[in-house]
Amino acid sequence: SFEDIVIHGDGWYVEKGVNLYKGHKVIGVDRERRTVTSEHGVTVGYDKLIIATGSLPIVIPVPGHDLAGVLTYRDLDDVNAMLLAAKSGGRAVVIGGGLLGLEAAAGLREQGMDVTVLHLMPTLMERQLDPAAGHLLQKAVEARGIRVITRANTHAIIATDGDAGPPRVKAVQLDDGTELPSDLVVMAV
Repeated sequence: SFEDIVIHGDGWYVEKGVNLYKGHKVIGVDRERRTVTSEHGVTVGYDKLIIATGSLPIVIPVPGHDLAGVLTYRDLDDVNAMLLAAKSGGRAVVIGGGLLGLEAAAGLREQGMDVTVLHLMPTLMERQLDPAAGHLLQKAVEARGIRVITRANTHAIIATDGDAGPPRVKAVQLDDGTELPSDLVVMAV
C-alpha cells in the first residue's frame, strides 16, 4: 500500500539514524560551511545536500485540456483518479514517455485499459537513456501490450458532442491530423 512505502512513524527515523525536522522551512544554505538553517534557528551540517522540492503537474495548453477525463499524474490523488477512471475500461492515451508516463501506462494497462503512449521525442526516456536503450525500452513496453508513438505532438483533445451529459474527452488529435480515440487522457510530462 501507499502507507507501506512512504509513510513512516517517528520511530522509523530514529531507528535509521535520521534526524527529522517536521515543519521546518529552510531559510538558508551555506555552501561554504556546508550547513542548512531552518526558520526555527536550527542549523544542520551536511556532506551532500539534495534539494527535493517536489513538482507540480504540467498541463499542456492545448484545446480540450480541461475536459472531463483529462488527468495529470504527480501525486496519490492523481493515481486514485486514474484507478477510478480505469474501472470503466476503455482506451487511455498517456502523453509523455518519461518515467511517470510509462508508470501510468503500465498501471492503466494492468487495470485492463487499451493504452497508447505519446512521446514528443524520437525515443522514450531520452534524458536518461541513449537512443539504443530508448528503442529497447520501447520494444519492452510494446511487448506488454502498450502502443507507443514517438515524435507525437499533441494538437488538441477532442470532446464528445455532449448529448449524453457534459462534454468529456473522446479523442486526442496529433499535429499531423491523426486522431486516437480515448476515454481517458493522462498528462505525464
